[in-house]
Amino acid sequence: YSAESTQSTWGRGLVRQRVFKHKHESETGRTSAISEQLMGFDSTGRVVNYAELHHAAEAGPVRHPISSQQLAEKSAKILTFYDLAGHERYLKTTVQGMTGGMPDYACIVISANNGIQRMTREHLGLCLALKIPFFVVITRIDMCPDVVTKNTTENIVKLLKHPGVSKLPFMVRKHEDVVICAKNIKDDRIAPVFHVSNVSGENFELVRQFLNLLPIRRDWFAAGQKPTEVVIDSTFYVAGVGTVVGGIIHGGSVRPNDTLLLGPNSNGHFRPVVVKSVHVKQCLVNVAEAGTAACFALKKERRSDIRKGMVMLDAKSKPQAVWEFEAEVVVLYHSTTIQSNYQPVLHCGTVRQSCAIQLVDRDLLRTGDKAKVKFRFMYKPEYLTVGSKLIFREGRTKGLGTITAIFHG
Repeated sequence: YSAESTQSTWGRGLVRQRVFKHKHESETGRTSAISEQLMGFDSTGRVVNYAELHHAAEAGPVRHPISSQQLAEKSAKILTFYDLAGHERYLKTTVQGMTGGMPDYACIVISANNGIQRMTREHLGLCLALKIPFFVVITRIDMCPDVVTKNTTENIVKLLKHPGVSKLPFMVRKHEDVVICAKNIKDDRIAPVFHVSNVSGENFELVRQFLNLLPIRRDWFAAGQKPTEVVIDSTFYVAGVGTVVGGIIHGGSVRPNDTLLLGPNSNGHFRPVVVKSVHVKQCLVNVAEAGTAACFALKKERRSDIRKGMVMLDAKSKPQAVWEFEAEVVVLYHSTTIQSNYQPVLHCGTVRQSCAIQLVDRDLLRTGDKAKVKFRFMYKPEYLTVGSKLIFREGRTKGLGTITAIFHG
């Protein structure tokens, strides 16, 4: 966004203030909460996020951000960006965003003068674990000597070619490179690398072209034929409206006055709720399809009764909450050994809760080991499906897996 503004950023973080949600983020310069931003393209590939306003006192037009409603009306294609935390302290928020946000692609931003940090490797590992194709953007090339930028680039190339990553780095320098990368990134074999400056706007046009050409990775049309499933990732109260929940529609569609099953609560029960209205990109709509991030106003519901990780399902379905499930896992890192009754925090979609582990086919696990493991939630049941990807962590310990079986009751 920064290069779209006529004043750019001046290198002082002017534009990033729009991304921050909390006062301490502005003070420290560190993102601690998931922030959602939109970028719209018209049919010619031009960014429509800004409107030109003419002021008599100023020479030339001044560009101002437009509202989400105007953006939705003007755009032929809209991209949603989730700004995730880079600091180690907020890693759980980053994992939540990558598992619950269902991103098509990830953008790993690396400062040219700081180079690859430990958290860079952590985030790269998350992309690989969740099989999310990614591209790399190297920033601050305006303030960094060429020799330092070159050294950082060489280190990134070396990291991407590492046997554990096995990506083909592709330096994007012209429009033809953008087209090649956009066509092939979906296969998760190449990793495009951009060099940009937020101050001068250098090479930002290449990034914009690339973003406009990126294809959708999932078949949402097929998902739209399935029963309704909405995974809740946020809740809030709006004066005069009542309780509003936000989330991504994984299947089917939602219309105003639809009756859905909301749950599970702490007892594992689902209850019917009525959707009063549906908003997408802050615009009131008559229907929201699969693949859409939407907000739903619910009739006569208390916000305190709803939490992240709950789902809204088709009223005809007969969902059951899950206390125990089995998964095939691999341990990415652990300083010693994992044994039965080990209690990490589990991330699966928007579900985040401590679990106790029972080893099924072996006595202990070390870094790199694969095994069949039984998980049991510590505090309340959740709604899970077979085939879902999961990540478990505790301190610097990390593992990933796929749910293979669910035990009801």
